[in-house]
Amino acid sequence: MHLLHLPRLGQTMQVGAITCWLTDPGTSYEIDAELYEVETEKNVVEIVAKLPGTILRVIAPTGSELPVGALLAVVADPGEDPDESAIEALIAADLAEIAATAQGDDAAAGPLVPAAAPDATTPAFGAADRAIRVIPKARAMATAADLDLATVTGTGAAGSITVADVEAALASGSTSSTVDTSVAERRPLTSVARAMASVLTASWRDVPQFVQQVHIDATQMRIIRSELASHGVRVSFTDILITAVATAAREVPEANAQFTPDAIHIMADVNVTVAVDTDAGLLVPVIAQADQLDVVGVSVRLRELSERARARRLAPADTAGGTITVSNLGAAGIETGIPLVASPQATIVFAGAIIDSAVVVDGAVQIRPLMGLAIGYDHRVLDGATAARFTSALKRRLETGA
Repeated sequence: MHLLHLPRLGQTMQVGAITCWLTDPGTSYEIDAELYEVETEKNVVEIVAKLPGTILRVIAPTGSELPVGALLAVVADPGEDPDESAIEALIAADLAEIAATAQGDDAAAGPLVPAAAPDATTPAFGAADRAIRVIPKARAMATAADLDLATVTGTGAAGSITVADVEAALASGSTSSTVDTSVAERRPLTSVARAMASVLTASWRDVPQFVQQVHIDATQMRIIRSELASHGVRVSFTDILITAVATAAREVPEANAQFTPDAIHIMADVNVTVAVDTDAGLLVPVIAQADQLDVVGVSVRLRELSERARARRLAPADTAGGTITVSNLGAAGIETGIPLVASPQATIVFAGAIIDSAVVVDGAVQIRPLMGLAIGYDHRVLDGATAARFTSALKRRLETGA
């Protein structure tokens, strides 16, 4: 027998939600068979089998939200037919190992599985911002009753909160607050929203940031689009922007860097993270080695990633390794904004709408298409002068193509 645990599908992944099981208990499968889907903070990923087997027991049912490493299922190897006692013994051994690890690291939210229950435990987030181990059914009950789980004492395995614990707390009247009848709708946070909140809160709190703003004459950008369109090739302003950002980052490598407590790391590849709007919120696929692509190559790659993002079918590799971010809200009519650097990256480029505006050129007023850029920097990595070199390089490349 062997066990299935929730894998880490990205450097920042802490939890995942099982959206569905693709292989039923009792069904035999081979290597590379699709076993289940897991929703991370960035996308939905189909997990395939690394070994053949037959699922004996699903520990984490559909809808379970679990920390990385959590026990998901018990699997029989080919030719095995273990009895219930053997299954329970394997689960107990795994649980003991997890508990020992958790005791060695109080800050870790170790994955737990109550041996006598078919549900896996999941972390909830209490008022004290600490990890709370709680059975999914218990969490659902607490959410419905507006009960703050930080006020509940868990009596389950390794202190996990059980259904009985929630029932006892409700019976004692320990709800977190009275129901606010003015609330029209309550929208639970998705994994994507929760991860974004965590990353951006940390960036706002920990990263000293500043923004440089410039206006770009987008005439050359329009010319590039028109020339390519005349040959049957369609590219967007975002494609052109990404291409310019990537080459400017190669020219000013400090913009393509990351801060660590003991050193600034200049990254070897320019991997551009792009914000893509989806029904599940913003997802952030990465165009790897964007500086090695021309604008047509960037366009093809971005279109592929955007389609997969909106279908929630991004692979882990599609969202990994970003070194600099581009966000373009021009299509929404937004003219400018103040972007927030997403640590550990040091630079984010925000682009607004292209607006025909009156400008003075050689002493005469002319109408030119202007695009506003707001570029956010990590002040620990770039000082104002170094950042200005990147801002100027980007402006030059967008306006002249050189």
